[in-house]
Amino acid sequence: MNAKYIFLSIIIFFIIGCNKKKDTLQENSNSKLELHNHSKEFKKQIVKVGEKTYVAIGYGLANSIMIEGTDGLIIIDAMESLKQGETVIREFKEIVDKPVKAIIYTHNHADHVFGAKSIAGKDNPEIYAHELMPYYLDRISNIIRPIIEKRSYRMFGNFLNKDELVNCGIGQNLRINKNSLLGVIRPTKTFKDSLNIDISGIKLQLFHASGETPDQLMVWMPDEKILFCGDNFYKSFPNLYTIRGTAYRDVNEWKNSLDKMRSFSPEKLVPSHTLPIQEKKKVLKALTDYRDAIQYVHDQTIRLVNHGLTPDEIVEKISLPKHLAVSPYLQEFYGKVSWSVREIMNGYLGWFDGNPSSLNPLTLKEEALKIVELAGGKNMLKEALKKAIENKDYKWALQLADYLIVLDEDKKSVQYQKGDILYQMGMKQNNANARHYYVTYGKELKGLSNEALGIPDKDMVHAIPLNIIFNSMAVNLKAEEVLDLNKSITWFFPDKDSYYSMIIRKGIAEVVPSRIENSDITIELDSKIWKELLAEFRTPLMTFLSGKIKINGGKLAFIELMGYFEKTSEIKSESILLP
Repeated sequence: MNAKYIFLSIIIFFIIGCNKKKDTLQENSNSKLELHNHSKEFKKQIVKVGEKTYVAIGYGLANSIMIEGTDGLIIIDAMESLKQGETVIREFKEIVDKPVKAIIYTHNHADHVFGAKSIAGKDNPEIYAHELMPYYLDRISNIIRPIIEKRSYRMFGNFLNKDELVNCGIGQNLRINKNSLLGVIRPTKTFKDSLNIDISGIKLQLFHASGETPDQLMVWMPDEKILFCGDNFYKSFPNLYTIRGTAYRDVNEWKNSLDKMRSFSPEKLVPSHTLPIQEKKKVLKALTDYRDAIQYVHDQTIRLVNHGLTPDEIVEKISLPKHLAVSPYLQEFYGKVSWSVREIMNGYLGWFDGNPSSLNPLTLKEEALKIVELAGGKNMLKEALKKAIENKDYKWALQLADYLIVLDEDKKSVQYQKGDILYQMGMKQNNANARHYYVTYGKELKGLSNEALGIPDKDMVHAIPLNIIFNSMAVNLKAEEVLDLNKSITWFFPDKDSYYSMIIRKGIAEVVPSRIENSDITIELDSKIWKELLAEFRTPLMTFLSGKIKINGGKLAFIELMGYFEKTSEIKSESILLP
């Protein structure tokens, strides 16, 4: 071996072996206690606010809110499943047994909408939402559902036990399991900027309030000066970026929405997560601190971006000033300042950090091979991993484990080691999202199956627009199998009196919302049956035998063509590093 490499290997091994300092950034002996204390926010109860408002807390991840009118009820947010919705509406109707006249969705997230059918029952209420809500609901539920589900279940700790899951930062837990039925009702009334409504004698004003989501709305009850703020405020540092994955959350818009809230001078504030605030001075202080924290992180990130710093460098420099850091409403139980910094820079400049080394980096395997060479061989790298684990230098241990996994060096054994490292890291986190993601991922590496949870009911599937259905198909085309294929297919849906076509052309699936003459294959069937086929509620064979589908161009040709599209149940991780 080259003498220079022997010398470097000895130095690296000496540093690793002698570094007994624990990774204090990852460890906090009081983290579980602090997170445990935060669970007081989610004690299962119904809290009365003002004269006519009741907030169900602790029945699921989010709150559901009831406003009593003269001859009916208004419900704001509808829980995460039919079971939780049924439980909440039963509790509400024990207080006031009146029909549900309206349901208001503050935004599209699952924990606010998937219990709506149970909440509505047979009352046939109007469903209010911002005009963007259906788009974002369909995007998450269909276009990127497989990866969002997997990452969400890691983040919310759906597969963790009571010792591992203390709470979710903004609620006790997301109560969805593999048997949960999901039943959203699509909005019947939407608006762009604002909407004044009078329901059962209750006057409400709905305002668009972009923040955690672009479709977020807030509800102002002027007669009692109560503000229902959705997810733009809760008792934790805001999730300006969520690790389950999201489009850019415009933090300036979020701050502006908080300023709009302050302009009402609300006397009571009712979030869709965590407890209400029922003193005017506390409401103003909390909202002001919240918006100031968001502006501080945004402005200081941009200032340092303009100094040419990279995200890694900026993260080291930005933390909340003391007067904000001590606020009980800005503890990092859910969002984190460091994640927010990275997302803000990415939102303005995209993925490139400005360092030319990042433009065309080594592949994972090339880098791993270089590190092995530098360390003096795989055995030295394995020994370094062992030392890092012994010293609880967990960040470095993870990096070393990844190099060995990429090289497929005792891959199963190293994955188990990585799983143990992640578990230990996770159990010391005070941020619920980080805790759950580390621990769940670690358990996945040791055999846990992160399976899809929740079963959408047929009405929910039937309500999905056809354009979303076909766009979802396009992103699931197995391009590598059709690079030499040129085929066209046209669907006719007599119940909608509409046509959709698709041209599969050398690795892409072009969606055409009309009829194509001389298609290779034409199909006629009810749109609901087509949606049930894609949702795997039906099998193609039984549908053919039922006579409910007509095909010109050959059934076998159609079956072969459909085989070029991945089913949700077939999607598996192909990552070298991800389970």
